[in-house]
Amino acid sequence: MQNALDTTLIRALGGQQSTILRALGPMLVLIALVLASAIIAPGVLETDSLVSFLSDAAPVIALVIGGTLPILAGSIDLSVAGVASLTGVLVVVLNPIFGPWTSITVVLIAMCFGAAQGWFHAWLQLPSFIVTLGTLSILSGLALLLSNATAEPIPDNDLFVTWLADNTAQIPNTVIALIVIVAVLGTLLRYLRLGRDIYALGTGERAAIMSAVNVIAVRTTIFAVSAGCASIAGLFLISVTTFSSPTLAGNLLLLSIVGVVLGGTAISGGVGGLLPAVVGGLITSWLRIVTVIIGVQPTAQNIVFGLTALVAVALTTDRSKLGIIK
Repeated sequence: MQNALDTTLIRALGGQQSTILRALGPMLVLIALVLASAIIAPGVLETDSLVSFLSDAAPVIALVIGGTLPILAGSIDLSVAGVASLTGVLVVVLNPIFGPWTSITVVLIAMCFGAAQGWFHAWLQLPSFIVTLGTLSILSGLALLLSNATAEPIPDNDLFVTWLADNTAQIPNTVIALIVIVAVLGTLLRYLRLGRDIYALGTGERAAIMSAVNVIAVRTTIFAVSAGCASIAGLFLISVTTFSSPTLAGNLLLLSIVGVVLGGTAISGGVGGLLPAVVGGLITSWLRIVTVIIGVQPTAQNIVFGLTALVAVALTTDRSKLGIIK
């Protein structure tokens, strides 16, 4: 009996240590990266450099936040980069129709698309990987078709994009918008049943169904939010670049997934949250700075992020829940 109690206590302490490490680990990694960068290049911690970094990091963090919700529920959304790129194209194409409210309209369209994608995935019981990979290809092709594969300047009469391009009290408005997104989503997930249902789905879908979780409604909602965040990330990008391109966010898909897992969200679902997603997005964005500082060529950066993704997934996957990995 005593041996059994000792074994139970050891497992409990091990689980507690694992939880603490998962919570604090990403923040410690971010601090270590920043300190290492400051030693090599002290200028990175200057105010202007940090403000510029936050502005550049905002699109990646928005993608990571949106992509976290499907992963928490045991799914994955690979279409986010396609949504972000198409957003910039639609802001140009639809401006003659919707004028100053074009960007807001495009975000709503993106959310409707995401909702349809989530419903299709849940109702037909198709793997989210296949569904979103297919829609990524569709969205990328549509962006090329609507733009004639050319970059276009952003109209200067769009209210939201114009606001995003400005600063408030020397803080980029993209950062302010990002804080609002995190606050709103965090409040909804904390105080609505939706938050509990998302974690329940990620922990075990069969048990969630037996607990009266409406799987179709939850997946429809989280994919709508994911697409909405991706669309806002697209607006962040065009507010900085001042032009739209059908491939503007093409290289951000891998970064968004890396950001999710680096924040401590388990790729197997059920573990993680919005604040870890923000930390993961910051780590991913800072890694881009580190690769530049140490002299990694832009053509080789994807190798670094690919290796980082493999290591992060290996450390965060809950193998006991998955059983057989295949």
